[in-house]
Amino acid sequence: MASPPEDESRKTTKSPWLVAGAIGALGFEFVGFVLGGAFIGTRLDEHFNTAPVLLLVTMALAMLGAGWHVWKISQRFLKTQGED
Repeated sequence: MASPPEDESRKTTKSPWLVAGAIGALGFEFVGFVLGGAFIGTRLDEHFNTAPVLLLVTMALAMLGAGWHVWKISQRFLKTQGED
């Protein structure tokens, strides 16, 4: 099935401020994941008296989760950039 013709007037370029904001947000999200993992791991270690085992586990999981999240967001951002 053929796609409808694209309207040239609807194409817009991304603002450099939008790009900077997206990159800055990814940085804050990565830091938030890591700090959240550290906080949760420390609290679990205090509760179960297993220091530093659960801290290391939650930090590793937080870094993996943050990396995956940043990758997914950047892929979506790059995909929308390529469509312009």
